[in-house]
Amino acid sequence: MEEIKRLLLEEKAALLADIREKTGKQNKTHSDIGDAIDSSVEEQERELELLLQDREQARLKGIENALQRMESDDFGYCEECGEDISKKRLLAVPLTRMCINCQSTEERSRLAQNVFSRADYTSQVLSDE
Repeated sequence: MEEIKRLLLEEKAALLADIREKTGKQNKTHSDIGDAIDSSVEEQERELELLLQDREQARLKGIENALQRMESDDFGYCEECGEDISKKRLLAVPLTRMCINCQSTEERSRLAQNVFSRADYTSQVLSDE
């Protein structure tokens, strides 16, 4: 578990450094007045940065959660079935909260739900026409 904890702490440090760097860059906004295309490109870049920041924040929250689970000895156990999660899986996906079997079951269920949702939507669209 020490190896996984080290990996998580390294990733946390890298994420925090990246967030600090991006925050510093955002504070240095350009005040140049450009044309509409320049403004559009800048707006798209800001939206992309916000999306990436949200993902980084979510990843950081996941790391914090995993570290807390390590402290309380809940780390490494599947939240669905309670069985041990293999060390190989934890090294590959340290933020995982489920064993491979439970994760596969959840993903199949989610996929089936999406297929049914699209089928319902398609039938509604076709019936409205």
